[in-house]
This record gives sequence, structure tokens and C-alpha cells, in this order.
Amino acid sequence: MRWRSLLVFLLVTACHHQASGPGYGGQRNVITQDEIDASTASNVYDLIAQLRGEYLKDRGKVSIRTNQHEKAVVFLNDQEYGILETMRNIPIGRISEIRYYPGTDAVNRFGAQYGGGVVMLISRNN
Repeated sequence: MRWRSLLVFLLVTACHHQASGPGYGGQRNVITQDEIDASTASNVYDLIAQLRGEYLKDRGKVSIRTNQHEKAVVFLNDQEYGILETMRNIPIGRISEIRYYPGTDAVNRFGAQYGGGVVMLISRNN
């Protein structure tokens, strides 16, 4: 019985610590305008690499039959924009918010071809 109590305590403590840290919860998938404005990065790709590098990670092989890998796709204001590297050409001053949709969320919202995720850029001109 003691080990169960200890296990429950450790699980609750670990979950609370992770959920209460900076950048966790719903905000982990959002880079706000305040974060963008505080950054010294010159382009969106470098900004994301500094703040949320996991958005840029390769998700691994999509099939055992091919060597194709899944990476997130960039959207600008709900329109497909291109591959992750295209964000190197976008100055951070053009963007007000960045949202990341992981694989399952991206597939549900945008379609099956976006299993690697979607990085949604919202321009300041919206």
C-alpha cells in the first residue's frame, strides 16, 4: 500500500511541475507577438529555432517502404506557403503570431498530407 501512495505522489508531483513550467500547456504551441517582439532573431526560422526548436524537427520516416521523412509544412494566413526553410526569407516584423499544429491536429484540420505538422504564421496585416 505504501508504494502505491508513493507512486501516486510522484506522478502528481511530476505532472504538476511539467504543467506549471513556462511555455507549457496551450501556450507551448503558440509564439505570441510579445515573444516575437522580444526576440533578436532576424527571420522567422531563426526565431522558431531559438524559442521552440521542436517545431522544426523531422518526425521520422513516414513508411518502412520509403526513405521519405515528415517535416512540418508552413502556412501563412491559412494558405500553404512552403517548406520550413522558406521561413528564412520572412522577417519577424511581418508576423504577429506563430501556431504549431502537431501531426494529428494538423491532419484533422488541414488533411492527411500534413502528418508532419503545420507551422501557421499569422501576418501583422490581418
